[in-house]
Amino acid sequence: MTAPSPQNPPLQALADSIFQVQHQPLLRAFLDNSSEGLGIVDPKGHPLYMNVRVQQILGIGLADARPEEWSERYGVFYPDSETLFPSEKLPLYRALQGEQAADQEIFVRNAIIPEGRHFLARAWPVRDGEGQLLGAILILRDTEIERRAEAERRRTEQRFQRIVEAAQEGLWTLDAQSRTTYVNRHAAGMLGYSPEEMVGRHVLEFVDPADHGQALQAIERQQRQGLNSLLDDFKFVRKDGTFLWTKVSACPVHDDSNGQYTGSLAIVVDITRRREAEEQVRRLNAELERRIAERTAQLEFSNRELEAFAYSVAHDLRAPLRSISSFSLALTEDCAGQLDATGQQYLQRIRASAHRMAELIDGILALSRVNRAELVVKDVPLSDMARSISEQIQRWKPGRTVNFRIQEGLVARGDAQLLLLVLENLMGNAWKFTRDTPVAEIEFGTLPRTGKGHIYFVRDNGAGFDMEYQKKLFGVFQRLHTQQEFEGHGVGLATVQRIIRRHAGRVWGEGRVGEGATFYFTLHEESVS
Repeated sequence: MTAPSPQNPPLQALADSIFQVQHQPLLRAFLDNSSEGLGIVDPKGHPLYMNVRVQQILGIGLADARPEEWSERYGVFYPDSETLFPSEKLPLYRALQGEQAADQEIFVRNAIIPEGRHFLARAWPVRDGEGQLLGAILILRDTEIERRAEAERRRTEQRFQRIVEAAQEGLWTLDAQSRTTYVNRHAAGMLGYSPEEMVGRHVLEFVDPADHGQALQAIERQQRQGLNSLLDDFKFVRKDGTFLWTKVSACPVHDDSNGQYTGSLAIVVDITRRREAEEQVRRLNAELERRIAERTAQLEFSNRELEAFAYSVAHDLRAPLRSISSFSLALTEDCAGQLDATGQQYLQRIRASAHRMAELIDGILALSRVNRAELVVKDVPLSDMARSISEQIQRWKPGRTVNFRIQEGLVARGDAQLLLLVLENLMGNAWKFTRDTPVAEIEFGTLPRTGKGHIYFVRDNGAGFDMEYQKKLFGVFQRLHTQQEFEGHGVGLATVQRIIRRHAGRVWGEGRVGEGATFYFTLHEESVS
């Protein structure tokens, strides 16, 4: 402790009495180790007591300078750290003038603290019972850490503010009464306002009335349950009255001290362009569907007209064809003796062509009936149907060696008469094209399931076909073999394809010349997930 000043015995006695207590060492240790600077001076400014912290701050104590020299001697500056603080404005100086000085921020830079630090200086006068000034008490509190923390907080706030203002999403905060407390410029700009125009106004003032209920429900969920809200296709009303389509993600804000709801924070994304694009896509799809429907109707009408024409022509051709066939038969039976070998050959060719034409007409009529017949959908036992067909075609030529393998228990939904035509054509072709195979193999079954429904097949080890001509398989009157090789009229597979299409399925074939062929088909693919 600095030596006592003789000029002020009463205050010196006060200073001395501070330590004349039972716990003097403890009290001195407390004051000397305080983080704040504590001092007592007499009316002349001479120290009666200065703790360690004051001495660390000011260097060598106030006794080494007159009060009017304190600022210069101890390096006391204004808070800007450049301008010397007038000594007469220091709180301690003013306290020695008998004034109750206000707290003062000062900056001290001297030999002890060359880098300088900020302090809060506080001083007040001490008087005796008669009002006589006895001296002053000084407190210096280091505020450097607080100032640095405050400066960092401000920098953080500024950085956050710049980020928020630069964000391309709208940021919007509300108080507990749903009044706007803050919007960034992007949010305000989306609605055509300035931030100042929006602050203080209730959020529903900016919401389309049709969406008020949705907004209130979201606010209630946040207040009562503390739940986040996601509002898609949510409409605000711009300043000019137009709609702004948005996606809003909002979360409640609570007081950290008591958990009470204090408002809401929302991120607002403008989806107007997305909505416009979606609407345009919907319009284009609707227009495309309309055009497809029109085109489909036109095609269906054309197909019906064509089928009706084909049916009519085929039907009308029957009568003259019967005449040709009948009279050629009459010539053969009644006038055979009058015809030489060449004439007989001509008649045979006429009858064969008439028979061929009759088969083609029957094929055309059958193909027409496939498209005209109404579907009667029910469970069809395909395995039983295939077995019956195999027994029937074996009776055509019982001397042939053919092994049939038919998978058991296959049942499908479809029209029984049309699916019978499918199997008759496919198994009939397998029988026909294995004619020259010593031991024929014909199989009907399904491939292992892949989660997309059954794939049925009819497989044989007969003549097969060249895959180069695969696209011709299902064309009307399209044949890959000559009439001399294998009889037929080129309508069977076309009929199969039309039946399968009517059952919302697909049919295709694979083969290799001399190694057989496999025909696959599916049913109701559109309804299989």
